[in-house]
Amino acid sequence: MKTIFQLLKRNFYVLLFFALEAVALALFFHYNQPQQSRLYGFCTGLKGMFLSSGEYHTRAELQRENQRLQHENARLRASLETSYLQTVHFIDSARTDSLYQQMYVFVPARIVDGHINLADNYFLLDVGREEGIEPGMAVISPNGIIGIVDKVSQRFCSVISVLHRQSMVSVRLAATGYAGSLTWQGVCYDEALLSDIPSHVPVRVGDKVVTSGLSVVYPGGIPVGFVSEIEGREDDFYRLKVQFSEDYRRIDHVYVVKNLYKEDIDVCKQVSGKI
Repeated sequence: MKTIFQLLKRNFYVLLFFALEAVALALFFHYNQPQQSRLYGFCTGLKGMFLSSGEYHTRAELQRENQRLQHENARLRASLETSYLQTVHFIDSARTDSLYQQMYVFVPARIVDGHINLADNYFLLDVGREEGIEPGMAVISPNGIIGIVDKVSQRFCSVISVLHRQSMVSVRLAATGYAGSLTWQGVCYDEALLSDIPSHVPVRVGDKVVTSGLSVVYPGGIPVGFVSEIEGREDDFYRLKVQFSEDYRRIDHVYVVKNLYKEDIDVCKQVSGKI
């Protein structure tokens, strides 16, 4: 305590000067409105600068966490049963066994450009040849299907969206297993037309629609949407309106799907075409 009093005594005049200066400034700004406004503006700007700095670090941290979760989701998707191929069967009177091998892997990506208001829509992703991306690979999101990779550069790739008049996806009704073709009519960004479903198949509004797995592009069972309207029948087949499960106005993070057996399947297709 004695030391504190000695310190105050030694610096009395300095402390008195700062105290009087503070009082003078307080009176000056209190009785001068223009200077008071400038001081308030300065303090507000200073506060905003500090808050912006903190918000920047928060956003950066959230972005890193987002990327971490996206890579984790890609790993989990690759471990699903639909990402494996049943390659060998052992069947005898004593046992039945199977061997499964990885068929699909998923590369996390982010949409950096795109549109949904044209007749033929594209997306641009921030992955390319460096990540092993090739034309013809499927692109999906956590909620649905996005499109097919079209052109690829070293670090980017363009994707033909499902909102494209040339897009055609093999899908099926989850309830019955019947497959058909999903096409976009170039009008509403949130719905498409499902055709080739036989008219004798029981169909109800609200029935879930998923990818069929009948192509080398999309794995089977990926959500597509649900039947929103039964428009009618043509040549003993339904015309079904499908509401997409993905909101393409808000899509950001996606996954590029690599089929590890694509080359083998393409070879088989070429051989079959020559027979």
